[in-house]
Amino acid sequence: MRRLTLMRHGEARWKDPGTEDFARALSRRGISGAQSTAGRLRELGLFPDRIMTSPARRTEQTADIVAQELALPARHVLREEGLYLASAADLMQIVQGTGPRIAHLMIVAHNPGVSELASQLAPEQETKQLGAAALCSIAFETDDWRDVGRAAVCGVCRETPSLRLFGFFG
Repeated sequence: MRRLTLMRHGEARWKDPGTEDFARALSRRGISGAQSTAGRLRELGLFPDRIMTSPARRTEQTADIVAQELALPARHVLREEGLYLASAADLMQIVQGTGPRIAHLMIVAHNPGVSELASQLAPEQETKQLGAAALCSIAFETDDWRDVGRAAVCGVCRETPSLRLFGFFG
């Protein structure tokens, strides 16, 4: 069995004059959202063997928060240049190139790519875009990443950050 968890980075600060898109950091709400979603992963017992992240600042911060919340060693987080604004096809190519020692791969990246890949792999689920710090975790009945695809899906879990962390409810 293989598991792929696709996560969109947490909410980033609005563009500051002079700050390039690549360098935008998480907002306070983005940090809280990433912590909330990581806590939910812990509750569900979903601990990735590897986290691959886009090198953009907001995605690196999100991946680092997840790794910290799940008590994963820093060496489990890899920066992958090809994930910055990657398409669904680019993401799938990276997934299918994953080695056999990795049973659970998590990718922290950007929309529209992560949402499009989630929709392609699990079309029966909600097809809306993944919001900030949301994820879609998909289990596959295969032992080879090259065989990951819609036909091998055997379970899907979608999670969004808890609004309680943001002060919207009690």
